[in-house]
Amino acid sequence: MITIAARGDPCDASLDCLVMPPTLRVYNAMVWTADPARPWVGSVTVENGRVLAVDDDSDAEENIDAAGRTVTPGLIDAHLHMMLGGQSLGQLDLSPVRSRRQFEAAIARRHGELGPDQWLIARGWSNENWPSRRPPQKSWLAAAGNRPVVCHRMDMHAVLVNDAVLDLCDTSAQLPGGCIVRDPVSGAPTGLMVEAAAWKLVNPLVPEPDEATRQEALLAAQDHLHAHGVTSVGTMECRQDVRDVFVPLRQRLTMRCRITLLDRGSAAEPADLTFARDFSNDERLAVIGYKAFIDGTLGSRTARMLADYADDPGNRGLFIESADDGQLRRWAQAVAEAGLSPAVHAIGDEAVRLALDAIDDVDRAIRPRIEHAQHIDATDFRRFRGRIASMQPLHKADDGRYVRRRLGDKRLAGTFAFRRLLDAGARLAFGSDWPVVSCDPRLGIRTAVTGLTFDGEIFAADQNLTVAEALRAYTVDAAYALGLDEAGQLRPGALGDMVMFDSDPFQADWARDPPRVVMTIVGGQVVHDAR
Repeated sequence: MITIAARGDPCDASLDCLVMPPTLRVYNAMVWTADPARPWVGSVTVENGRVLAVDDDSDAEENIDAAGRTVTPGLIDAHLHMMLGGQSLGQLDLSPVRSRRQFEAAIARRHGELGPDQWLIARGWSNENWPSRRPPQKSWLAAAGNRPVVCHRMDMHAVLVNDAVLDLCDTSAQLPGGCIVRDPVSGAPTGLMVEAAAWKLVNPLVPEPDEATRQEALLAAQDHLHAHGVTSVGTMECRQDVRDVFVPLRQRLTMRCRITLLDRGSAAEPADLTFARDFSNDERLAVIGYKAFIDGTLGSRTARMLADYADDPGNRGLFIESADDGQLRRWAQAVAEAGLSPAVHAIGDEAVRLALDAIDDVDRAIRPRIEHAQHIDATDFRRFRGRIASMQPLHKADDGRYVRRRLGDKRLAGTFAFRRLLDAGARLAFGSDWPVVSCDPRLGIRTAVTGLTFDGEIFAADQNLTVAEALRAYTVDAAYALGLDEAGQLRPGALGDMVMFDSDPFQADWARDPPRVVMTIVGGQVVHDAR
């Protein structure tokens, strides 16, 4: 079990800052509790932040008539990037772009909106969204002139930059675990920087927003998530942002934030284990582990595969960071011995196998997580029994459009294999990876239960889940993955987190008319009301 008991806090944050709301009762409801002992009740009463009773008749200080609507436990996003998500709300969104002309027009509009010294930061483009499917080049950014431009691919594993940024980078040699894409004739950089080339050359150049701006972004992210029914998150963050942003805002957090640190240090030992070990965890803010990356993504053809990409012979993707020097097992053990959870980014089938090897000796009580687990070799499913597969179903809606081209028909059986993982005894914890894709859990549920891609086609329907299974992955099993053992269910003693829908999610036509979130409650406090 991952403890959330209070420990000495190097940041001197008070744990007694949260003012408990009045006793709250939601009644006249169809409440799905996710508690097998009592799955359906008509009311929930919350006192001092926790469920006091279900199906009780007593009045509370605040009474909410659900008018027959369906209420479920608060939704939990097991994997996102809350700081990046909050910042993305104010950045140029290129996800709607469907051609070079639209791409260039969006850059031109944003350029005209910015001051003379500001960088143009954009995200969300995917070459799968336009007919040629060819990656963009720096010439697409000409409308911004000499302004530095950084455009992240939707998966955030590749970035397009212009000459104003390239001139600041040392592009004389390739980086291990990355690629500076070059013109095949001239050898000049095209502007596309992949994996380590993006992280090590470009990202450090981008001006860091000041603390006040970052804090505003975090609060904006919190409101945005609450509007989608999210009450708890597993968020991947840098230690600096934990110190400068999350801790100073601890008293204003209504989101339950379980932080996995991205400060990876060496493969043998993560950076500054002391910070995570000594952090004062409580019900709203906790540091639970570290994350390692060992491969890239399918969209960028950098996910590490056991066989070549069908549409790129000779390329099996990349092993990066911890995987590259063969010390992933030592890293996982170092994290686990500190009582923290190792989380391993692994998308390709060879990367997933390496991740399974690395956590073989890690106590399951520490709850190590394989993040993404999108492609699994048939021989490795049995190894997931009792393990956590932290997956993002909305990625299936994107990757499902082109995975057949990437891998060929014979290798699809292990792709986004939700059903096979459940049958193998895995714990599915669902999330979004926001801002890579939308943080709206309804869109993830829609994909998980219908198999619909962004193009409106159905992919891997045999791996579809029931609505109840998808909701469990966004509630009780996501809570388990994050060590939130008192969240994800509505039973006496559990945390009083709820979401109210305008229609019954169990009867909804998820392909055409998903239910809408009309109220979100955290610990008995209404944090979003759209009735």
